Amino acid sequence: MKKQIKNIKIPLFWKFATILVFIVLIFGLTNIFLLWNSVYNSFEKEIDKRCTVLAKIVAEKSVSPLVYEDYLSLHNILDEIKQSDPSISYAFILNEANEIIAHTYEVNIPYSLINVNSHKNGKANIQVIKTNNFKYPVIRDIAYPILNGDIGTVRLGIVEEQIQEEITEVTYRLILMISAFLVFGLFGALFFSLLITTPIRKISKNIQHIDLKNIETIETIIPERKKLNIFNIQINDEMDILVSKLTDMISRLKRSRIELKESQEALIQADKLAALGTLSAGVAHEINNPISGIKNCINRINKDQKNIEQNTKYIVLIKDAVGKIEGVVSRLLTFSRKQDIKFEKININKVIENSIKLTSHKLITNNVSTNLNYTEEYFVTGDFNHLEQVFVNLILNSLDAIIEKKENYSKIQGEINISINSTSDKIYIHLKDNGIGIPENVKDKIFNPFFTSKKEGKGTGIGLSISYNLIEEHKGNITFSSSINKGTEFIIELPVFIK
Repeated sequence: MKKQIKNIKIPLFWKFATILVFIVLIFGLTNIFLLWNSVYNSFEKEIDKRCTVLAKIVAEKSVSPLVYEDYLSLHNILDEIKQSDPSISYAFILNEANEIIAHTYEVNIPYSLINVNSHKNGKANIQVIKTNNFKYPVIRDIAYPILNGDIGTVRLGIVEEQIQEEITEVTYRLILMISAFLVFGLFGALFFSLLITTPIRKISKNIQHIDLKNIETIETIIPERKKLNIFNIQINDEMDILVSKLTDMISRLKRSRIELKESQEALIQADKLAALGTLSAGVAHEINNPISGIKNCINRINKDQKNIEQNTKYIVLIKDAVGKIEGVVSRLLTFSRKQDIKFEKININKVIENSIKLTSHKLITNNVSTNLNYTEEYFVTGDFNHLEQVFVNLILNSLDAIIEKKENYSKIQGEINISINSTSDKIYIHLKDNGIGIPENVKDKIFNPFFTSKKEGKGTGIGLSISYNLIEEHKGNITFSSSINKGTEFIIELPVFIK
């Protein structure tokens, strides 16, 4: 079973805003990360450089005191360097045997600290040391050789915590600056989204009010945008072109709709005239018989003008005959008259019965019976004349299908069964015949204009197309099912009349 797709409406503004905000956030956060890394790496390099410079100064100053074993001068050098830079945690000098000969501590240096770092092949080496039971948890330790390590090594410990504080402070300022740009960027993104989507939203709002079915009676011009004027120079963009083209397109749609409606009205009238042509033989018969009766009555009255009783009887017969003629002519005039669709409460039973009366002579002549299978009255909102045209078309189509079948099966009794059922809001009219049926290969074409499967000269091909459009105008639907040599059933769905 196919899952039902849920449609979620997201305004264009929020689509633009979400994408732009996402881009700005990604760009901003990426910049923060890259800048933080860059600052941290720069600080580390700068600290390493500073450690190296300080250690080099101590090493150069310690050469002479070491040679002359002037340990007091060595202590003074170490104290001086420590006081000059508060980030130095400790400083000591090792001789060539890796023994401490001067230091800034008032206590002995731990043996583990002595061996944690050393110069490498006469070159300075820096290690980051994590300590235990010490004032500072992380120390940046440098081992700098004195005279390539031949006479000793300088060891300095720089507090990493202070470095981290400096890095954090600079990073904080950078983050603050980038965050400010990020906030401005977000507001810019929202403003940019609003700038783009506002004219589109206005255009969309105007277009939503357009109903193509009634476009010819609605004012559909989209108002022009307020254009920016700078130094008497008018600035246009793609939106102005879009508004202009949409207005032009709607105007053309309006003209096309009017022309289409006029053509449709002409086709409806042509279909009525075609139906009248089909019914003409029956009309002549229905009028000719009463006229013959009238003539006969007049002749008898002339022969015996003084026979009041007889003449009164003939006058009543004449009146009845004239009434029949008047009824036939009235139905034909009503059916053939060009009328606009006027929706009102109508009795669908009377529409069907009137359609049968119009086609009765052809039905009787071709030995086709009509069976009405309903017992109550049904009311719909519609136009009597146009719905009558639909049922006349369907009855004549069923009649043609039965006549075509009789060419091969002459003994069959033609039948057209009409039934009605309803729900709370719909009425369904079933019109079923036992005619030839509709071939499978033309079922999807029968409602197409000017398509007919009848023999040449037997149909115009507009009856079913007009019927389909008229039912649509009534906000209804028309469907069918058919089997070859078994018949066809049309089902017309119309909305129930609601007070």
